[in-house]
Amino acid sequence: MADSHNAPKLSKKRKLGKNKKKSWRVSKVEDIEEFLEDERQQMRTGGLVSEKSDETLFVLDTSSSTATKKVSVGETQSKKARKGKSLRCLALLQPDPHSKAVRKPDQPNFQKGKRTSRILERLRARSQSQQRQKAAKDREQYAATRRDGVEQRKLMPVTPEDLWADDACDNKRGTSIKSPRSYKRKPSGLPATVIPHSGASVNPSYEDHQALLLEAHLVEVKKEKEQKKLHNALDAKFPDKANAPNESTYLIEMSAGLVSGSEEENEEDTADGSTSISVNPPVRREDRKTRKQRRVELESKLQANQKAKKLDVKQRENNPEGNLLQDIYKSVQRRNIIEPRVKQKVKRKYKLKTFEKKGHKAVT
Repeated sequence: MADSHNAPKLSKKRKLGKNKKKSWRVSKVEDIEEFLEDERQQMRTGGLVSEKSDETLFVLDTSSSTATKKVSVGETQSKKARKGKSLRCLALLQPDPHSKAVRKPDQPNFQKGKRTSRILERLRARSQSQQRQKAAKDREQYAATRRDGVEQRKLMPVTPEDLWADDACDNKRGTSIKSPRSYKRKPSGLPATVIPHSGASVNPSYEDHQALLLEAHLVEVKKEKEQKKLHNALDAKFPDKANAPNESTYLIEMSAGLVSGSEEENEEDTADGSTSISVNPPVRREDRKTRKQRRVELESKLQANQKAKKLDVKQRENNPEGNLLQDIYKSVQRRNIIEPRVKQKVKRKYKLKTFEKKGHKAVT
């Protein structure tokens, strides 16, 4: 039976796996183990000798010969001297002053302590600001006044006068009513009355009168443009039955350009020669005016004629124009005393439901 401590004898061709425990005994590792054990011993007793300097390993003897002689002789020391000297076995347990101290392992939550300390330091620095100190002082003052108010409400009411006594003086001055904030402050900087145009005076100059007419004309032109825009968008695209295109208009449109110009001239000559009728001069397309434009021009002429008429008669004979109450109402709205209001149209929220009665339903 082979010894388990000795290396096994292997054949030349046989190979062992190096990851098996059995192959450990094939190569001799006693010297390596001794070397590693020696290094461990050196680390336990103060560090590796190969890494230490000469000053730590060797000491220069500077003592006298007599002292060395005494030490070499090895004379017996007193009990008191031996008592203070530490034992050799205990001296080995003392830490080496030349080696670094082993660091203790960190606790798993040591970062949390650092974070909380930083937060506390930041809060402490923030609380020392002037604004926060003032806020804390205001809070303390408010709490004190609130406590005083609560205590004051708990007390019984004290009247300085006798409630059941007769009134000594009946002509006391009444308490003044507090006026609102907007009583002395105007809501708007606009004047109460609007200064009219100089052309609207009783006896204006010609230039002022024409300037006023121009303003009125521009207002009417703007209205006319809006009406025309609405007409082009609705009535012009969807004509009524009277203005709708029919067969005659279709024939006129399709026969345009078929008759030559010479024939048209001959027809016109014969027509002019046969009947001599006075014809109004032709009107250009730019000069044509719609009914709205004629009405605007008529109104402006009426206003101009009325203004000219006012210049001739006395002021007391002038006909009143406009509405005084409406002007005052507009002025109040312009000065922001009341909000501008627009008349709202009542709109039905639901759709009317229509149905036929049973008695009126057609018989089928």
